[in-house]
Amino acid sequence: MTDNSECWDTYRSRELTLWSSPASKPFNNLPGVRQFASAASEAEQALQDPHSLADTPFSSGPIRTVPNRFWHLLLIVWALSAGYAAMDLKRGWIPHDDGAFAQSAERVLNGELPHRDFDEIYTGGLAFANALAFRVLGVNFASLRIVLFVCFVAWVPAVFYVASRFASAYNSAALTLLAVAWSVPNYSAAVPSWYNLFFAIFGTAALLRYMETRTRRWVFIAGLCAGLSIIVKIIGLYFVAAGILFFVFREQSVALSQNYAPRTRARFYPAAVLIGLVVFAFLLAGMILRGPGSNGLINFLLPACALMAVVASREFNAVPMGDKDRFAAFFKMLLPFAAGTAVPVLMFLIPYLRSGAVPALIHGIFVLPTKRFDAAIMTSPDLAQMMKPALIALLLSVTYCASKRVRILCGVVLGLYLGYLLQFSAHDTMAYRAGWFSAAASVPLVVVAGAVYLGVPRFARRLDLERQQQLMLFISALAMTNLVQFPFSAPIYFCYVAPVLVLAAGALLALIPRPPRLALGILLVFYLLFVVWRVTPAFVFDMGFAATPDVQTEPLKLARGGNLRVDPIQAQVYEELISLVQTHASGEFTYAGPDCAEIYFLTGLKNPTRTLFDSLDEPQGRTERILQAIENHHITVLTFNDQPGFALGINHELEQLVKSHFPYSKQVGHFRVRWRE
Repeated sequence: MTDNSECWDTYRSRELTLWSSPASKPFNNLPGVRQFASAASEAEQALQDPHSLADTPFSSGPIRTVPNRFWHLLLIVWALSAGYAAMDLKRGWIPHDDGAFAQSAERVLNGELPHRDFDEIYTGGLAFANALAFRVLGVNFASLRIVLFVCFVAWVPAVFYVASRFASAYNSAALTLLAVAWSVPNYSAAVPSWYNLFFAIFGTAALLRYMETRTRRWVFIAGLCAGLSIIVKIIGLYFVAAGILFFVFREQSVALSQNYAPRTRARFYPAAVLIGLVVFAFLLAGMILRGPGSNGLINFLLPACALMAVVASREFNAVPMGDKDRFAAFFKMLLPFAAGTAVPVLMFLIPYLRSGAVPALIHGIFVLPTKRFDAAIMTSPDLAQMMKPALIALLLSVTYCASKRVRILCGVVLGLYLGYLLQFSAHDTMAYRAGWFSAAASVPLVVVAGAVYLGVPRFARRLDLERQQQLMLFISALAMTNLVQFPFSAPIYFCYVAPVLVLAAGALLALIPRPPRLALGILLVFYLLFVVWRVTPAFVFDMGFAATPDVQTEPLKLARGGNLRVDPIQAQVYEELISLVQTHASGEFTYAGPDCAEIYFLTGLKNPTRTLFDSLDEPQGRTERILQAIENHHITVLTFNDQPGFALGINHELEQLVKSHFPYSKQVGHFRVRWRE
């Protein structure tokens, strides 16, 4: 080592002399020269401190540049995305969704604390942001959507940046437009799952930046995104799991890149990794088995298990590092990530700590949501639907391995098939569902394909270590964020993960050598046109089942309606209903149920109970509690919903008990209003 150090010192002194000389200035900006100098500097650092390789990006390609074309395309895509989302920002609603988000924000605005004073359906952090929006923008439905739109606009460049790590500027623009088309424009309500999607992409972008800069502040920022996601909705923990899987994989890449032999092989670190993977697999399996049907084992458990198999198999290789070095390399990534995650979580906990309401918070986040397994459930795609992507995957597999002529032939066949689906899906339900499930059922296929490519040495050797880590990050984020669809796999829930699927699939197909550009271009154009022409107009009611025209056309002409465009029949019902309730209400309170949070918000009257969704309320003594609240608050008007969103059954007992005290009634749509003078 002494001889090598002396040689290196001699070389370094000559290098400094060369770079400081006037004759070198014309060459300083040549990419190849700069790349060589950068590589030499990294090599010097590695010789001085072998463990510094834990922060090395392993890039074997040219240094990335940011030409003007990149910025021009970003601005164009940014403007197109913002304009497209703005067109549909006020289109459509699901009354109990918008009502629950708005009522939660209004109760926070009035000084109440989620979980302590009312049964918040999610973590509660978004309610504070929405309450601020009410204070600044006004108390109406549109204010919540403006907050969503601002976050969406900030999210678009992050998608473009992530795509640019593996694709050209033009391809990045196309992938970003595709991700945008499958996201917020399909359902512009301020659903917390959109924010989980945003923070997952922000966190992924930060980790990609960390790989390039080796600066751990980007790991902290990724953790910050995870923490913000958690306080919006507890499923933000899924991105934390994705980050940990990525850190384990990256540490393995660092360890396998070492070219020196330690005194002893690591034993405790591999054991810790394997035990952690087994525990995680059991926890995940236990959760999924509680859901409906066995389809979840393939849609949700298989992708995660494929990733864990890749990580576990690498631990059986002869990793040339000891326990101390491996634990150090792993915790150098984990600790900044954990610190970033803790910051927003601890800030969110402050009012609960000060008011002694931490037990109520824990119950509301971890215990109360288990009731959704009884009320808000929907099975995921079955095996028949999961075969829909098979033909497309087969054609792509052939094109990757075939000659140029066969590639063109496969591209033509793929184009004819997808063209048929696009043309006939307007009226043919079978064609529509084939197009829909070719995307919606492809998450397990993409994750498993990526895992195979990383886990089989013959394939993995085709990628340098940086590319392997990028791919692992993408498929980890996809496998974990896909769990947003559990246990309620309604078609719209696919849109909460679809942009991550676009990026992960794009990375997988682009990182494999010799990508078939014709076939991939046809695929991208098809899914862009399919979502814009067939999926988005159908809105959430027919999404995933059939292509239907947009019926959300009538502005909701109510003081707090925010001019949302809704179904004309719904608009007429709610305008009559809200006027009727306000006319017969005396005081600040009314009662509406089950699942009628929108009535409280639109009337401006208060909810006398803790509940936003009746299915989450404690059934024992519920009728007595409601009757007591009606009397305590001297309520004069009640509303009963004959078609609740999630309540398992309508409690007719309550209505029968109040009939004598509320003798007057009127049916308005599927609502029955009762009042007393």
